[in-house]
Amino acid sequence: MSVSAGSLPSPANQSAKRITQENAARLAVLDKAYLAVNIVYILVRFILQYRSINWTETILYLFTVAIESFLYVNLYKMSRPRYDPGGILISSGTDLSQPGLVSYMFDYIYVSWLVHLLSLLTKWAWALYLAIPVYLAYTFGPYVLQFIRSQTGAGAAGSGQQAAAAAGTVGDAEKDKKRQEKKERKQQRVKYSR
Repeated sequence: MSVSAGSLPSPANQSAKRITQENAARLAVLDKAYLAVNIVYILVRFILQYRSINWTETILYLFTVAIESFLYVNLYKMSRPRYDPGGILISSGTDLSQPGLVSYMFDYIYVSWLVHLLSLLTKWAWALYLAIPVYLAYTFGPYVLQFIRSQTGAGAAGSGQQAAAAAGTVGDAEKDKKRQEKKERKQQRVKYSR
């Protein structure tokens, strides 16, 4: 029995298949939770508690579920594996367990679900959405401040840096001159040999 080199699974292909399976499992859970939370909210809020609902809450729900749905669809698109016509996996898609933008997308969806469920109990649950800009300010604030300081400080510090550079070149020229003189003196010394 002979095995061709092309049929052996490579470590990279095994990793891609693992990522594809993990993404599929994670999206299956996301599907169920997405449907469950939104069906519960619609059932309770718009059917059982229809007398207490107002336009503000309806608009808030529709706006937040639109963002949630947009992120949900993008997660699907990003994680979609690609296959060649022969059925061989070309790309596993984006790994949904990676940190960064994907993680922030999941975080928004989770916060959205929490707010939707808690808003069935109290209207103040919508204030939990303020955690998102607070978190963003906490995470990215130092980078933004550093960027702003570098932009505003560049004009004032630029003229000072130019003056220091000019003074530095004069100082460097003097040092180079002294080094050259020392080198010449060493070359002029008489060398004794045995």
